Amino acid sequence: MTENMAAHSEKTRFRPCLWLATVCAMLLACQFGCRQESARPQAQAETEVKITRVVPSERSAAAASEKTDPPDAVKISDFHVVATPRIAMESVEHDFGEIGPDTSQKAEFRFANTGTAPLRVTQVRSCCGVVTKGVKPGQEYAPGESGVLEISYRAGSQPGSMRRNLYIECNDPAQRVVSLTITATIAPRVHYEPSTLKLFLRQDNAGAGDITLTSLDGKPFAITGFRATATAIKADFDPRVEATEFVLKPIADIEKLKGSLRGQISIDLTHPECRNVRILYDVLPEFTVSPQTIMLFNLKAGVPVEREIWILSNYQDDFEIESVSSQKGIVTLLAKTKVQNRYQLKLRIIPPPAEGERAVLSDFVEAKIKDGEVLSIQCRGFY
Repeated sequence: MTENMAAHSEKTRFRPCLWLATVCAMLLACQFGCRQESARPQAQAETEVKITRVVPSERSAAAASEKTDPPDAVKISDFHVVATPRIAMESVEHDFGEIGPDTSQKAEFRFANTGTAPLRVTQVRSCCGVVTKGVKPGQEYAPGESGVLEISYRAGSQPGSMRRNLYIECNDPAQRVVSLTITATIAPRVHYEPSTLKLFLRQDNAGAGDITLTSLDGKPFAITGFRATATAIKADFDPRVEATEFVLKPIADIEKLKGSLRGQISIDLTHPECRNVRILYDVLPEFTVSPQTIMLFNLKAGVPVEREIWILSNYQDDFEIESVSSQKGIVTLLAKTKVQNRYQLKLRIIPPPAEGERAVLSDFVEAKIKDGEVLSIQCRGFY
C-alpha cells in the first residue's frame, strides 16, 4: 500500500509538467502555422511582381499592338479636319485671237468648288472695256457645285495688242484672289485714207481731198452713216450699195470750220468686224497766239508782273489789232508793236488780293482784230 501511494504521489508530481509541456507545444504549433500563413501572400506577391515585369518579345509586342489599336484610327482622325472651300478654275486665260476694231467679243471662265465647305465669292473686279455677269459678290457655291463667269469685251478702235486682267475674290484660304487674263490682237478690217485731214480756211473746200475706204479681208460692206463735228463736213453716199471699196468726196463748210478748228469724221459701215471708222481733222486757223496761255507763279497782291505775247497771221494777210482788254481788268496793254504780219503785245498784270486757301488768279485777255474775230488768251496765276 505504501508503494502504491508512493507511485500515485510520483504521478501526481509529474502531471503539471506534462500539462505545461502540452501548452507550450500548442503555442509553438500556432506560432508556426501563423508564420506559414503570412509567408504565403508574400510569395504570391513576389510571383505577381515577377510576372508583371516580364518583357515580351518584339513579335509578341507588335501583335499586341495590332490587337489593341483601334481598327479605323485614321478615319476617326479625319472627322477632326476643318472643312474648307476650294476654287478650281477650268482655265485662267482666254485669247480672242485676231479681232476687228470696235467689235464685241464674249468669253466664259468656268470654275467649281472642290472643297468641303461653301465657296463664297466676295468680289469680282474687271477693267476698262470688260463687262462681267453670272457671278455676283456674296454668291455661294456648295461643295461640288460649279459656276460660270461670263465676260463681254468691246475692242478699241486702234490696232495693236490687247491684254486685260480680271480678279475673283473668294473665301478659299489657299487662294483668296484668282487672276484671270484675256488677250487679243486688234487688226483693221477696213483701211481708210487719209488717216487725218489737214484743212485750210483759205482754200477751196478747205483743201479736203477724197476719202477712200477699202476692205482688207475681201468682205463687201455698205456705208450707212457720215457725221462730222458741228456738221462742218458732209459727204454723199448710198446705203443700199455694197462694195469692197468706196471713194467719198467730203464737202466742207468754211464758216462752221472756223468755230470747230479740231474735230472728227465718223463713218458707219456694215462690215461684220468694222462697224465704224473715225478720221480726225485739224484746221489751220487764221491767227496763232503764242503762248496760248499766260502762266504766272509766286504772285503777290498789288505787285505788277509783265509778259509778252505774239499774234501771227497764218495766211500771210495784213491785219490790225483794234483793241486789247481783259474781262476782269487785271491785265492791261503796255505796248503794241507790229512786225510785218504779226504783232507783239506787252502786258501788265496786277494781282488782286488773294482769296481763299487756294489763291488762284484767273482772267482772259481779248484781242479784237479789226473787221475780224476776237482772239481770247487765258491768264492764270498762283500766289
